[in-house]
Amino acid sequence: MTVQIRPPVLSQEGSVFRANLRKKLNIESYLQDRTAFCVGEKAIHCELYEYSPDAPTIVFLPGIGTYCELYAELLSELAKKGFNVVGIDPLGHGYSAGSRGDYTVEQMCEAVSEVLDVLQQRFEGPFGIYGYSIGALLAMAAAEQDDRLCAVLCGTLLVPDVAPDMGYRMGWNWTWASSLMMPTYKVPLKNFVDFEQLLKGHPAAQEINNDPLIVFDYPLRTLSSLFNYRCNIVSQKFDFSSAILHGDQDEVLPLSYSRRVMSYCDQPLELLVVDNEGHMVPLMKPKLIVEMAAQWFEKQFLKEMADAVL
Repeated sequence: MTVQIRPPVLSQEGSVFRANLRKKLNIESYLQDRTAFCVGEKAIHCELYEYSPDAPTIVFLPGIGTYCELYAELLSELAKKGFNVVGIDPLGHGYSAGSRGDYTVEQMCEAVSEVLDVLQQRFEGPFGIYGYSIGALLAMAAAEQDDRLCAVLCGTLLVPDVAPDMGYRMGWNWTWASSLMMPTYKVPLKNFVDFEQLLKGHPAAQEINNDPLIVFDYPLRTLSSLFNYRCNIVSQKFDFSSAILHGDQDEVLPLSYSRRVMSYCDQPLELLVVDNEGHMVPLMKPKLIVEMAAQWFEKQFLKEMADAVL
């Protein structure tokens, strides 16, 4: 089945706020490198930074509430390392269509597969996926479902089977029970995520915290799907390579959490420690993440291509 490709709907173009946000993020020049388009009936917004048709391709899934344009520097610089890089705005996020913040993990896995169907028509190399924050959980779930993804890089991987503490477990259980009765009831994201505080010192911290394209209120069914998803890597080994990229000063989840995840899961997971950096390092120090991600993906793709020859 052919997946429909449509022009993007960049709803904020020309607004004073959008221009100011891009200026504060210093991404105007990087956005000149992107090709934006929509995929499928759900109008999944994608942003492509192309290197060459025969280069490996990396799919990027952003952190909770956010969308790909904010990571333009990271995506563009990563592409310059020899990869085609495609950012996906989650359903109901950023420029993607849909009710704001409303998706399930299963729907996002389907969305990633639809995008891969399109990319496979254009690019010949192997495919990997990089998910940041909650995008890491979605990236891992997508790789479990789609064997075209041979490498999974997770920026701080949350595995709901491994609750950071009892408070998290109780909160996730409440979310699940409440979603049965009030699935569309929206929970304010700012109750537990303050982008301005996490991005303290970043020139665009205030603008990001007031960005109309960021999802600040999540339906309970979305949160329930995310925080009660059962990762298959817990009890199964997959053929794809996988790693966790984690700052040793992470304010959201401590580095020790990733070590617990690694010991709990049957899937082999490599740990890449980002020294002296917190949770928001992809926005605070994108070039640092580019170097670490590029080195890891290059190694995995070379191994994948060598195995394909054999």
